[in-house]
Amino acid sequence: MTSAQQLLHVLEQQREQYTSGQQLAKMLGISRAAVWKAIEVLRDQGHTIEGVSNRGYRLLSLSSLLEAEKLTALLPEYRIHVFDTLDSTNRYAKVLATQVGGEKALVVATSQSGGRGRLGRQFFSPRGGLYLSVLLPLAFNLEAAGLITSSAAVATARAMEEVCHKTCQIKWVNDLFYHGKKVCGILTEGVLGVESARLSAVVVGIGINLAVPLASFPLELADSATSLFDGPASLPPQFDAHVLVAALVRELEGLVFRLPDAAYLGEYRSRSLILGKRVEVLQGKNSYGAWAREIDDQARLVVETDDGLRQVLSSAEISIRLES
Repeated sequence: MTSAQQLLHVLEQQREQYTSGQQLAKMLGISRAAVWKAIEVLRDQGHTIEGVSNRGYRLLSLSSLLEAEKLTALLPEYRIHVFDTLDSTNRYAKVLATQVGGEKALVVATSQSGGRGRLGRQFFSPRGGLYLSVLLPLAFNLEAAGLITSSAAVATARAMEEVCHKTCQIKWVNDLFYHGKKVCGILTEGVLGVESARLSAVVVGIGINLAVPLASFPLELADSATSLFDGPASLPPQFDAHVLVAALVRELEGLVFRLPDAAYLGEYRSRSLILGKRVEVLQGKNSYGAWAREIDDQARLVVETDDGLRQVLSSAEISIRLES
C-alpha cells in the first residue's frame, strides 16, 4: 500500500476531526513533506481534502475514481481490472473471457472512449460516470438474455437506492431513469466458447451517469439524459464508489445465478416507467403507436395496438409519447 493509500485510510477513519500533518507523519512513519506530497496525490485523484492552518487535514469527500485493491477486498472471488479510461469495458471483458475461462471478472472505468449501447449505438461515457462490465461464467440460451438484462436493471436500481439513496424507474428493457431522464444503460452480451461453439459466459455491461456535471451533457442529450449527482462536488461526504460497485455486483449475482427463477420480475414491473402508458414501438424501419400493457414472465413487453391487437415484444425500441 502506498503512502497516499495509507493516508487516505487514516483520513477516512477520522473524518469527523482534523488531524495535523505532524500527527499523520507520526502515524504513518513518514516525513511531514511526504504527508504533504501524499495529500496532493489524493487531491489529484479527485478526493476533497480540507487543510486548515493550525488544525490540520480533514477528508470531505471521496473521489469516484476506483482502486483495484479496495474492490479486491470487497469482491475477493473476482479478477479486478480498473482503468481511468478504456474504449469499452464490455469489449475488454469479452477478451478476458477467452483468457480466464471459468473465472469471474470485473472491469471498471471512469470514462470510455468507445462505449456502446444496444444496436451498436454509441454510449455517451464521460468522466464522472461509472462504467463496469461483469464477466460471469454462465451458460445460457438466447431466450434467457432478456431475463439477464432485466435482472441487471433491478440489481442496479437496488444498489443505487441502497448506496446513493436515489430511486430509479426502469424503461423496458435496459435503461434506468431518474426524474424522467436516462441515467443508466445496460448491455448484455454472450461469449461463444471456442471449443464448444456454445454460449459459455455472459458479460453484463452497466453504464451509470454517477457524477457527471449536468452542464457537460451535449445539447442533443440535455433533455433526455441526467446524472445521479451534479458533478463530483455534489457527492455526499460519506459516499464511496467502491461500495456502490460491490453492492451492484452482489445484487446482480444474487439474481442471475437463480435464473430461470424470475421472482424479481414483480419488482421490475413495479419500477416500470412505461406500463399503462402510450408508447411508440420502433422495429427496424417500421413504427407504430401502442399501449404498454404488461411485462410477461420472460421479461417480454406486451403492447396493445389501437385496433385491439396484442403484440409480444422480445426486442424493440420503445419511446414514450408525451400524450397520455
